Amino acid sequence: MKQLIYLFFLAGLTIIAGSCSKSFVTLNPEGQVNEANFFQTTTEFEEALVGCYTPLRTAANMAFYMEEMRADNTFFDYNEKDRGGVNNEQLAEYQDGSDNTNIVILWTADFQGIQSTDVVLDKIQQSPPADMTDSEKNQIIGQAEALRAHYYFELVRCFGAVPLYLHEVTNAQNAFVNQSPVDSVYYQIISDLTDAISKLSPPSSFPQSGNVTKGMAATELGLVYLTQQQYAQATPLFQSVTQMGYSLLPNYADVFKTANKNSTESIFEIQYKSGTDGQASQFIYYWIPVTPSTGAILGSGTNYNNTEGSWNVPTQDIVNAYYPGDTRLDASIAVTKGHLDATTDFIPDTVISILNNLDTAGLGMGYTTSTTHRFIKKQYNPPYTTALEYNTDDDWPVYRYSDVLLMLAESLNEQGQSAAALPYLNQVRQRAGVPPAMITSQSMLRDTIAHERRVELAFENHRWFDLLRTGQAIPVMTAYGNLQKAAWPFLLSNTYDITPNKMIYAIPFREIETNPALTQNPGY
Repeated sequence: MKQLIYLFFLAGLTIIAGSCSKSFVTLNPEGQVNEANFFQTTTEFEEALVGCYTPLRTAANMAFYMEEMRADNTFFDYNEKDRGGVNNEQLAEYQDGSDNTNIVILWTADFQGIQSTDVVLDKIQQSPPADMTDSEKNQIIGQAEALRAHYYFELVRCFGAVPLYLHEVTNAQNAFVNQSPVDSVYYQIISDLTDAISKLSPPSSFPQSGNVTKGMAATELGLVYLTQQQYAQATPLFQSVTQMGYSLLPNYADVFKTANKNSTESIFEIQYKSGTDGQASQFIYYWIPVTPSTGAILGSGTNYNNTEGSWNVPTQDIVNAYYPGDTRLDASIAVTKGHLDATTDFIPDTVISILNNLDTAGLGMGYTTSTTHRFIKKQYNPPYTTALEYNTDDDWPVYRYSDVLLMLAESLNEQGQSAAALPYLNQVRQRAGVPPAMITSQSMLRDTIAHERRVELAFENHRWFDLLRTGQAIPVMTAYGNLQKAAWPFLLSNTYDITPNKMIYAIPFREIETNPALTQNPGY
């Protein structure tokens, strides 16, 4: 992977490496920040740690294609006039291969994050600065380890066996390595998160800073064990998070307001900030339809030409999944109504509630000639500034406290403790205005918890991974795919060909070409 050899980016730090030769050129110009004169103070290590977080944003910008549109919660509006989004469509239709651009971007971002954490961990162990306290050292190591584990957790779930890089790549020999078996990758993830938990602190106040905490590390390690069906190991981790000061916000819709970033319900969220420094998000532009006139959706004075939209569109299947009276439906999905202009472009007129438009089969799901379109509401926080297009302040939720409660309920139920699981499940249901569950049958409660996770965490990139780890991906998505092909004539007969090989993605072709030690995943 050339990114690991040629350019390593850390916040404020440029590390200059050579080409793929046996020796790298080290350049240390005086008066400039470089590897030789950086990492001298605690502040410099903290600045470098910021760089370990940066690839999270790049990965999140691609993850919803691979982790939400892959499942039955969302689809896309088929654009007959513009076929430029084929890479995105491939992922939803199970037509992707090793040349899919989104796969390449996610792979690259995660490995850039891993390289950044490796540099910080190596440097702090080799030569910690004299001004660094033990507490500061623990916080930096813990955050770096948790982030490295997080990047690897996404990679192993998306690609299976991947190369393990546990130290800074300094030459071609340690850049080109074989894939490690899935079990070995999980072993390292568990090791990193376990040590991170021992070093990190719970959140000390709310709103939080956005940094990794003990709560994030414990939550992710619990999910790792849940994924491996090691429920007895997962349970105490989730229970520990319930003692760290987190709580549900009273109103579900408030969770996603920018005024409530890093709230008591937030275990970990990827930080974005509107402005001109490259840290802005633009999720709402992906969610709303392609249109030359966004003003009626985004607010007066923001009448932009949105060419990036019509992705991750909520399906009728997910609309039907919400319970009667469930407050999460209106907080999660919105509808825009409009008209077609002379060139058949969609022009929105207003945004309306999904509650009065529940049965909208065919509206905005497949053809851009529709005059009614659904879109995800969780990153919808108008009015937006008139000066900055594709520039919003919405963070991306990775783990929320409701997620922890539902995973705790699941882990208890899988150990035959159904009665003990119910209070955690019902905390989530009560907030949504849904009657409490009274089920004590393990199999029935399993289905109820899975359904609850779907509607509670809809559009937050959990659905595909939940289907995978519970063994439901092939039957659920095959049935869904058959319905999709019956509904939309543009879908070819070989779409939704959901085989075991499709449970992970192809290793990017250019990585295979660059690194001869890599082996392509079966079926690609």
